[in-house]
Amino acid sequence: MTSPLNPEDLRLVDSFEPTMRSLLPGPDEPVHAEALLALCMGDGLLEVLEWSREGSGADPAASMWLAALRWHRVLAGDFPQGCPRPTPRPTDHALRLIVKSGGLALIPGSADTSLASLSSAEMGTRAAPPQPAADDEAALLRILPISLVPYVEASMKQNWAEQAVCLTHGNPRLLREARRRALAPPPPAKHAPAHELLAVVVEDLSQRWRKTTLPGT
Repeated sequence: MTSPLNPEDLRLVDSFEPTMRSLLPGPDEPVHAEALLALCMGDGLLEVLEWSREGSGADPAASMWLAALRWHRVLAGDFPQGCPRPTPRPTDHALRLIVKSGGLALIPGSADTSLASLSSAEMGTRAAPPQPAADDEAALLRILPISLVPYVEASMKQNWAEQAVCLTHGNPRLLREARRRALAPPPPAKHAPAHELLAVVVEDLSQRWRKTTLPGT
């Protein structure tokens, strides 16, 4: 995952910040909880890339689950009972401070399905998703950072996308769409004003992503 950048990989790296910024609401607008999960997922994938750059292996499925558990703590105040308690990453740490300070409003009900799914002490898998019939389009937001990972083969990214969805949802239609979106080109950049505090979180995540993914940095 750390071979020299080809043009497609460079395009993915350059697209990371504007694409993740597209998840953000405007100033004073509420945010969808799944958008925050996508930010945490991005930092979880970055952890995989950091380990790879150091020459160590990391389990992407487990790293995405830990990212989702961090998101659970951001919104619910603690990890689910009986689950691992991963150390904070910069993104979920910042989001937790923003939420605790009242600097962010959530769209009501937007976290319900994923929070309920993560309440089990077991990691959801493709073979056993916690809610096999759950079909919430917003769960596909977490595929955005997966689609932007450089150096990874298409089939592997599609497998990651399925696993990311199956942490909380299991509807076959959703899984098919996750596989498609894992290989979709980044959406056009948004230039509209964004929530100020969340924009700072995305900027920090993007800087760390770029530092890790670009050779020689």
